[in-house]
Amino acid sequence: MNIKIKFFTIIFILFAGALMAQPKLTLNATFGYGVPLGDFKTDVPTTERADADYFPYYTKQLINFGADGKLAIGKKGNFRVVFGGTFNMFSNSTDAMFFTDSNKTATVTTTFKPKVNVFSIALGGEWAFMPKEKVNPFVGAGLAANFFSGSFDFGGTSVFVKGAQRTGPMDMKAETRIGIYFDGGVDFMLSKHVGAVIGIRYHMINPLGKGADDPSEIGANEIDLGDQEHTEDGMNFSARNISSFNGYAGVSFYFGAPKAKMKK
Repeated sequence: MNIKIKFFTIIFILFAGALMAQPKLTLNATFGYGVPLGDFKTDVPTTERADADYFPYYTKQLINFGADGKLAIGKKGNFRVVFGGTFNMFSNSTDAMFFTDSNKTATVTTTFKPKVNVFSIALGGEWAFMPKEKVNPFVGAGLAANFFSGSFDFGGTSVFVKGAQRTGPMDMKAETRIGIYFDGGVDFMLSKHVGAVIGIRYHMINPLGKGADDPSEIGANEIDLGDQEHTEDGMNFSARNISSFNGYAGVSFYFGAPKAKMKK
């Protein structure tokens, strides 16, 4: 049984158990802003060419949006099963140096725009400290299946990258990694059915499933993630740990959730 099948089997078992318990439900829609961390934070070199093997790591900012559901277990509703999805957009826009042709003797500096998208499907648990109050702090953790995509734009300038001349954007090779996240925040109950939520999240994106594709497995116009230790073009690359940190805010919708002690 491969890692993807195991992950989704766990999701099904926990989700089915939560439904049988007939818990109360809270839905959140959120928007967040943050930064890449760890080896994901590699800077674009200023005095030498930008290496194609580091393209997924030249991003600087993170914008994301997502939705999740929280199924409260038990009469008090402190523990919640959390499930949902988040679309993370890592990006940068900067000047970078590249070879101009296959001779690799001349270089050109152009506008470089790396964009890495990570769609995360998460399942976890959460502890709500005061689920029956108007102000309800919480902490949580869980697993996330992370699906990579994206593109790398060279500003329309002709550059020599990955063994060929390029003028248009290159694609991020589709990859999947299993991650771990930790978050915490506060839910503010504004009425019996609507509230506001703010929080922070730390996401270890690739602790499981690291890989480095053989060049024959990579498309002619693709850049792979290459986060496992490997050797390419006579260069040794160590394993990379990629992560992110962001704050978020959003709207909460309550469906049979524990009622707050609303003042008359």
